[in-house]
Amino acid sequence: MYANPASTVNQVYRWDVSLLGFQATITNSAFVNYNSTPFSTSLASAKLTNGLQPRYFNADVDVNLLNARYKINSNNAVAIGLRLRSYNHFKTSPFNYSDTITSLQSFLHTNNTVEFLDGYGVHAGWSEFNANYSHIVFQSQSSLLSAGITLSYIKSLSGAFVVLSHINYIELPKQGNDYYYILNQAAVTAAYSENYTLTNANNTAAQNLHNFISKAPSSLGIDIGAEYLIKDGLSTNDKNINAGNYDWKIGVSIMDIGHNKFNPIQGSFKISSPLDFEDTTLQQKLKKVKNIQDVRDSLSTLFGNAANVQKMFAISLPTRLIVSIDHNLGNHFFVNGQLSLNFYSTTPAANLHTRELNLLTVTPRWETQAWGIYMPVQYNAEGQFWVGAAIKLGPLLMGVHSLDIVKWFKTGDQTYNGGGYILLSIHPFTRTARQIKDLDCPRK
Repeated sequence: MYANPASTVNQVYRWDVSLLGFQATITNSAFVNYNSTPFSTSLASAKLTNGLQPRYFNADVDVNLLNARYKINSNNAVAIGLRLRSYNHFKTSPFNYSDTITSLQSFLHTNNTVEFLDGYGVHAGWSEFNANYSHIVFQSQSSLLSAGITLSYIKSLSGAFVVLSHINYIELPKQGNDYYYILNQAAVTAAYSENYTLTNANNTAAQNLHNFISKAPSSLGIDIGAEYLIKDGLSTNDKNINAGNYDWKIGVSIMDIGHNKFNPIQGSFKISSPLDFEDTTLQQKLKKVKNIQDVRDSLSTLFGNAANVQKMFAISLPTRLIVSIDHNLGNHFFVNGQLSLNFYSTTPAANLHTRELNLLTVTPRWETQAWGIYMPVQYNAEGQFWVGAAIKLGPLLMGVHSLDIVKWFKTGDQTYNGGGYILLSIHPFTRTARQIKDLDCPRK
């Protein structure tokens, strides 16, 4: 139901229970880690990528704590789920960087021909409880149409953003070959959620967790979708179409309609119109700041316009249109194509947004009820081309988005693009082995 809420009724088993699921995806052009592996970081260091280029870093994490689906009868199914999700986006306009840059002054000198500097970061983390219902609207011997809806109750646990807009400066010569810099244009907005002030060192971990969750703002989300199954070339002895014998499955859905809402922590701010000050003054002002309120207090003396961010801020869910076409080639071979179109860019304009990293994925597979081999080929939203792999071993499904993940475990230079997933799903109270075998037979 996390790709199309109409699909829960089109399953072979009557019951599905997912005990644990985890997925993480990373796209990164901003940082390189040196002498690093996931298990050895003692000699590791991280630096920005070299050259004149825009930079981005995106990461999303989805933890499925429990998911259960039940097919009430041949036409109706329900499902529930509990998830933890986090989306993180960071992006800059083009700027120069090289290993020779060792200070703010050298960075500004290297970029003195860049028209302006822009950048932003957005983070949203939340929990959600999902309730799904799907129904077969129409069914004949050769076709089947289902529709579904999922409602989500959302707890907005963690949110933050920073926006740097049109930073421009003047370079002026000092004695010798030195320079100093005057900021003549800039706007900065920064905020994060007040949840982090709700913990207390005198409380137990359970009390702090309760406060952190119970006082988080709530909101609602919705997913809608439809799925159409087709069976070609019917003969008089063929069974009616079902989840095990279709030729084509076409799905369309709109996922994650809604947004998270966060109360900003005291000290969240918006500033613009810099006064006449040098880069060394800015460095001195920010030298001993410890929190966002210190940053605001220091910067407010250097800018003509300074205001607190007091109103609740919203960050959209990764709203997107998903179109999926699945073709049964026979003898347990299938091919699936999925197009995921984000409704929003993460670039902050009037509102803040998150988005999915998937764009176009084609997945050939060999799959039975118990076993499966998958080879997803993906072109993602940042223009990266990945070839992945996955395997199903009974109740366990695990895979990687990109086979380049093997490089992560070699000591060397890493950009950490890709990610992976794992799912443990069981089918209690299943039908007889003979009934499942009938559905599992290869198509004639």
